[in-house]
Amino acid sequence: MFLPNSIKLFFINCLGFSLLGCAYITQGPFPDNDRGALASHPDFFGDKADKIIYPDQNWGRADSLWYYNTTQGSDLLPYDVFLYLEQADKDKLFRDTSNMLKYRYLPQKPTWDNPDGLPLGWVKDRYKGKDYVGLTCAACHTTQVNYKGYGIRIDGGPAMADMETMIIDLTHAVKNSMSGEKFLRLAKKVLANEQPEAKSLETFKQELESLHQTLAAYVNMNTPRHQTSQGEKIVHYGYARLDAFGRIYNRILAHVSTNEIPKTNPANAPVSYPFLWDTPHHDFVQWNGVADNATAVGLGPVARNTGEVLGVFATFNVKESKRGSLGYPSSAETRNQIRLEDHLKDLWSPSWRQLADIGALKKIDGDLAKKGEQVFVDYQCGACHEAIKRTDKKRVVVAQFSSVDWIGTDPQMASNAILYCGDVGVLKNANLGMCAADLNEPALSGVLPILQKVTTGVMTYGLVRKLGTYTEAIINNPLGLFQGQFKTRRHVELEVTNKAYLNAYKGRPLNGIWATAPYLHNGSVPNLYELFLPSCSDEEIQQGKKCRSNKFTVGNRELDVKKVGFKQFENPAQFQQPALFVFDTSLPSNSNKGHEYAAGKTPMPKLVNGKVQRDEKGEIIKHYFKPMEEEERWALVEYLKTL
Repeated sequence: MFLPNSIKLFFINCLGFSLLGCAYITQGPFPDNDRGALASHPDFFGDKADKIIYPDQNWGRADSLWYYNTTQGSDLLPYDVFLYLEQADKDKLFRDTSNMLKYRYLPQKPTWDNPDGLPLGWVKDRYKGKDYVGLTCAACHTTQVNYKGYGIRIDGGPAMADMETMIIDLTHAVKNSMSGEKFLRLAKKVLANEQPEAKSLETFKQELESLHQTLAAYVNMNTPRHQTSQGEKIVHYGYARLDAFGRIYNRILAHVSTNEIPKTNPANAPVSYPFLWDTPHHDFVQWNGVADNATAVGLGPVARNTGEVLGVFATFNVKESKRGSLGYPSSAETRNQIRLEDHLKDLWSPSWRQLADIGALKKIDGDLAKKGEQVFVDYQCGACHEAIKRTDKKRVVVAQFSSVDWIGTDPQMASNAILYCGDVGVLKNANLGMCAADLNEPALSGVLPILQKVTTGVMTYGLVRKLGTYTEAIINNPLGLFQGQFKTRRHVELEVTNKAYLNAYKGRPLNGIWATAPYLHNGSVPNLYELFLPSCSDEEIQQGKKCRSNKFTVGNRELDVKKVGFKQFENPAQFQQPALFVFDTSLPSNSNKGHEYAAGKTPMPKLVNGKVQRDEKGEIIKHYFKPMEEEERWALVEYLKTL
């Protein structure tokens, strides 16, 4: 008898870990067919979704809803404040569907475990007797693409969200609710009293002021500043990108700092939200592969996800850790994080063919795709982008890294992650190592070791209570327990290296790639077709050379089924409040250069019988491909739809 994965997960966890208690939360006896999704009429930027559908990704209705509604311990702000908070310049709620759509968070109707109808991935978390609203994995890793009236919800896909603008607007909303009629309306609802006492109002106002200070400090420390020859320049992320590393780093530095104003680094290297299918099967996960999936005998995913939730508004305290105590208290929901990671093992990438079969997408041209498959082979795409069977339970993905100097894409994210330094603060006795950028300053360390120290402390707090949970994590992670050969092996330029940190970016399998535009790690190429074109100057484009776009729009969801990206607008100024974001590749962190194998500009290591060739000096011999012909580009695009 077939049982949805969520039901199987429920019984396995309850039976196998009964001593731990069963943390899996069902989504009610009859989960909605539409998984709580709301079609939006009308949507911004000309989008239209009359009907929401889900591709076959091996998750049932309850599987998706559990993923959407399970807290990881994120505490952005008090839950009741969020429920009743108004927009800064309106008397409508901040969480109003039209406002959340402005930031491209997906709207949901009330369901069993989301009774207030919060946007997808926004959840209630309870910590030390107080309720908070926070974000779960789904907020950043669920997407929707539209095509001819269909809204195709894709679990594990990269969100279109503009988290940077959302947090800025949320901060303004809290500030404007600290006085006047807005304050009184909010206070009456939060305090559940039409005539609150003066003392209660004063206490509540102080709470709002404290909340605003926290949010304002977060916004300020994470402003994406760049120092250029023309002075400081702020480059906003726009839709579909976030500098997660920079924001995690800064939040950690703020918590360990002993200064009134913590010294942080600009969060100025936004990257596309990664897609999550196959993630538990990877040896290394992030764009730059800093963390592996095998660390500490199988606890790699726990460490990676703990660091993530500390950056995404978990409550934690490093400064009050007492001498002799083990670790740091936090709201991080370790058990839920382990089960969320395990839940992703069953997730498949979405299939274009399956959606075309039900009429939701245009049929693939089989003859053209066959030609594209040969192009894929001829240009050795599979050397970095391993071909896997998307439904294979035992699939293992070995990441192939390309050094920044080789691949030529924007270096900001990779360099920031390994070079950023910070004040060790209360961790001054932790022997974290010196800061490579300033060896004469003993109070500084690389931020990565500081993050690792704090993450370890959060993981070890309450260790005895967590032993059973960690046993579950180890058993659930064969990459760590049974395939230990992956622990320190990184493949760079198609060879093995044991370097701990790399100034490099990873390639990954391309199954489902059609649903993940824009492309390159920083989202600087709007569609797959342009990925096979060269980057050019504005002058070359004006002269008629076929090149990647130096400016393009981001924010709408309508799929361009020919080029495989999102619909472009020649006149983005037609949209107001919100404005359609224009991605400008001339700005810092936005470069669209690199990965130009198809244009004959980016080299591959020369291979003979699968082995990298070196010259008499020991240097890797570079191989350049001939520039693709137009028909080859279109054929390759068509083939990538089939993956």
